[in-house]
Amino acid sequence: MKTTDTVDEWWDQYDEHGNIVGKQQRRDRVPAGRYHLVVNAFIFDQDGAVLLQQRSLSKLNHPGAWDCSAGGSALRGESALKAIQREIAEELGLTSLVDLKWHDSFRGLDWVEDWFAFRGAFKLSAVKPQIAEVAQIALFSPERAVDRLYQQGILNTSKQLQKALNWLAFQKRR
Repeated sequence: MKTTDTVDEWWDQYDEHGNIVGKQQRRDRVPAGRYHLVVNAFIFDQDGAVLLQQRSLSKLNHPGAWDCSAGGSALRGESALKAIQREIAEELGLTSLVDLKWHDSFRGLDWVEDWFAFRGAFKLSAVKPQIAEVAQIALFSPERAVDRLYQQGILNTSKQLQKALNWLAFQKRR
């Protein structure tokens, strides 16, 4: 199958404590006890709607599924924040977002996933999706976004959005 994923990109390998202990290309299997860094973000507009993307049908993982606003693997030498800023710029053409200072992280079988939430004053028409990676984009109410992601069967993405929404609600009550 032809894919839009770059299989020759270089990643850092991490140990269970988050220390960089090696490097590898995407095409290589992650060795046991090592991890690579994955970053994801939810982007909220000024009215509280969340931007979701539908993944291209040529993606290796979850082709055609609705997903978070942007995300991908950190490249060698990138911090999680630099990686998500790059992914947002590449996939959506957005560069001026306000960091909501929400961040979450967890470890999967061979990856560490860092999640962020951002807010931006943007119009959907100003978002320029990367055609090779993104089939379409849409703004959803938070409730509809959680439901849409849950229906996709990628349960962690739905859970992470709920965590970001809980954080936002807490911030509004303060």
